[in-house]
Formats: sequence, C-alpha cells, structure tokens
Amino acid sequence: MTDQSGKDREGGEKRLGIRLRKYIDIVVEDPLSSLLLRAAIADISESGLRVIADQYLPKGTKYTFTMKSAPHLSLRGEVRWIRDFERETYQIGIMLVDVNEEDRKRLANFLDVELRRLATPG
Repeated sequence: MTDQSGKDREGGEKRLGIRLRKYIDIVVEDPLSSLLLRAAIADISESGLRVIADQYLPKGTKYTFTMKSAPHLSLRGEVRWIRDFERETYQIGIMLVDVNEEDRKRLANFLDVELRRLATPG
C-alpha cells in the first residue's frame, strides 16, 4: 500500500512522495552511546522511514538503520517524531540524512520495483 499525503495528524509536514508499506527488519545503532537494538520498518520512502521499536528514541537524535533484507542498506536518519504504539512499543518517524548518491539510487530503484510489483494484477 502507498500513501501520498502531505500532512500528519498533528498538522506538521510529512514526507513527500510515495511511501511503500513494507515490513523490513532492521538494526538501530548509535556508535556514540553503544546503543544497538532490533526494530522494524513499517513504511519507507526516498526521504524517510516509519519504524516500530520497543525502545524510546528521543526526537532529534541520529542513528544508523541497517536493513536485514532487501534492499540491504545502512542509512543515517534523524528522529522527527515518536508516538506510543501498542504493547509497549513506539512508532518513530525518521528523516533520512547524509544519504550518499549510490544508496539513494539503490533505495529509489527498490521502491520503484516494489511499487510496480504491487501494481501488477494477479
């Protein structure tokens, strides 16, 4: 499923463009604090992620998000918002930062392939 909306529930700006709803297991890492935890991407776009995690990640902090399956990228992102979710978990909005051109192309290609696959009947 995809979403192209431009506003979130609280009236702030959201990611622009198509978001692909796809669960991808990730490892969240902050080398400065030695934080290492497992989480999952709930949706992904060229500019950001919505992550489900069982640990609170403070707004404004930056982490590395390593995808354990396709497209197998490690991307830096900044926490833009965080909300309680269910069963002691959080939804976390991540804006991608410092993405090199090669990784940006790989992410764009992955999204394009997945969206075409979803649009194909059958």
